[in-house]
Amino acid sequence: MRKIPWIISILVIFYLLRLVAIGWLQLAPDESYYWQWSKHLDWSYLDHPPMVAYIMALFTGLGWDHEFFVRIGGLLMSLVTVMVLYRTCRRLSPDDPALSWEVIFIANVTLLFSAGCLIQTPDTPLLLFWALAVYCGVALIQDQSPRWWYLWGVALGLGLLSKYTMILIVPCQFAFLLFSRNDRHWLFRKEPWLALLIGAAIFSPVIYWNWQHDWLSFAFQFRHGFAPTDRHAFGKLMEYLGGQAGIITPLLFLIFLYYSTTAYGLYRRRRATEYLYLLLVSWPVILFFAWSSMRGGVSQPNWPAPAYVAGLLMMGLVYSRYYRRKRGHRIFMSVAVGMALVVNVALHIHLFRPYLPVPPKIDTTQQFHGWRELGQQINRHIADNPHPAGYFLLADRHTKAAGALFYTGKPYVAINFSEPKRYLFLGNLDGLKGKNAVILLRPVNEQILEHYRSFFREVAVIGEHKAIFRGEVIDAYSTYLVLGKDYRGNRRSF
Repeated sequence: MRKIPWIISILVIFYLLRLVAIGWLQLAPDESYYWQWSKHLDWSYLDHPPMVAYIMALFTGLGWDHEFFVRIGGLLMSLVTVMVLYRTCRRLSPDDPALSWEVIFIANVTLLFSAGCLIQTPDTPLLLFWALAVYCGVALIQDQSPRWWYLWGVALGLGLLSKYTMILIVPCQFAFLLFSRNDRHWLFRKEPWLALLIGAAIFSPVIYWNWQHDWLSFAFQFRHGFAPTDRHAFGKLMEYLGGQAGIITPLLFLIFLYYSTTAYGLYRRRRATEYLYLLLVSWPVILFFAWSSMRGGVSQPNWPAPAYVAGLLMMGLVYSRYYRRKRGHRIFMSVAVGMALVVNVALHIHLFRPYLPVPPKIDTTQQFHGWRELGQQINRHIADNPHPAGYFLLADRHTKAAGALFYTGKPYVAINFSEPKRYLFLGNLDGLKGKNAVILLRPVNEQILEHYRSFFREVAVIGEHKAIFRGEVIDAYSTYLVLGKDYRGNRRSF
């Protein structure tokens, strides 16, 4: 019990620092893209369902278009996720009050959860609603009350409005009903099926939007996750597993693997249903994305993130009930958590004051630098060269267009002509005809300029933005500024 005040103190410091950090750190390119959605609310978008845009719209509406208000919704949702984890752990282990604080402390020192506190992405609300669904599942096991099914259905629907990954909790939950003798009776009652209907009803705007647009977003996600490549499956699997070890740190990942086998053994020997439940709402998700990473061309470490909601609870429960009294396990757990804390703090310092010996060109924190300067450069050019019809922004990448738009601070239209399906939310673009455009391109050559001349009366390079990070020019975020005069309006409204 004596450790609880220390844990609370550290968590308070963490959240106060995060509160400052979200307003200081420049937006990541993806965040700018989601912010652009929030200026044009729709039922869904090509890449994801709309929840992240709705959250950003709410808080920037209460404040203004500043990094703090773009991100504060995500930080608050992360805080609620911690509270849900705490309550779930208290349900699972009411006789060990310290365990709940230990679990949320471990969650906060993992890179996975810390990133969700600082960077607003669809994963942030997804983790909250997944955690709510897991809480309802635990409550169902303990109370056997039908009302938890209806709340589970609401969590399912809101999670699906956040990210399509939420659908995986359905087979996980129903697999548990199938394998658990004590809970199998629910399959023959109306409540689980009504819960699915509730989730589908909440999710129906996204289904409707996809139906309107030839199932565009569903098809995009399927191709994104399963597009085959020539890379060897074993190599992709190792990359995936390395990513998982990275986001929760290697030693904690080893503990997760080992304690999973213990949890399964405890379920088999003692018929402790809660272990089966926590295993079935974590491991199938991890295995599904392991399989998809072997088949597909990309493997993002954050994809199976929801699995670690139940995974952390399972780790805590096994440790509390079975390993806490064993000196070797106490030492290893302490070292693992301590290492995670050190790595977390070191990377957060590096995020704001880069110092780690990572070559700048492969340092992923480069994405948080240079956007403000790009916006200022665009604004200077437009101020020095006014055009009666006004300007819009055009770029060769959607995230570049969105980042430039945010940091100009002006209500321009920003678009990438080569990806029209990303911009269905802009609607009719006939109003762009006759306007000038600042075009952001890299590389630039005569062939590329000739392509853009088909859209404008005249095209000319007017400058270059060099993204400087740790004293080096970062090509990935540098760009040429090209002036397109008098847009012909020959790109039809999307």
